[in-house]
Amino acid sequence: MINVSNFTSKNNPQWPPEELVRPAQPPQPRAPDRASDATAQASLIRILASVGRVLLNWLAAIPRRLGDRLFVTNDTEAYWRDWQITKTHGGLARRYRDPRFDTLAECPKCHGAGVTADLPCAPCLGTGRITLGEVS
Repeated sequence: MINVSNFTSKNNPQWPPEELVRPAQPPQPRAPDRASDATAQASLIRILASVGRVLLNWLAAIPRRLGDRLFVTNDTEAYWRDWQITKTHGGLARRYRDPRFDTLAECPKCHGAGVTADLPCAPCLGTGRITLGEVS
């Protein structure tokens, strides 16, 4: 009789023997990568430049917004009359102009004097101006 206490492949060591499990070591500090540092600095500079541009644009628009609030009634009337509106001094002043002034010209007969030989000029009715085209 053969008395075998170890059945086939039970408690048999595997070949080759396994490596001993060692505890994980903390990661070693790496030398800084100069290329990645330069890239990170460049992206930070781009972000700060964008934020700066947004802030400066917002600050520069303050006078324009203030002027728009100050001149809202005048601008409304100018739009109603079809006048030209020119914003000056960073939006804190306005210049209004009626485009019908472009249709006025100097009278060719009296050369803008309004009189010829001490008599009122007939074509311009003594004003020294004539109207070019049709007045609306």
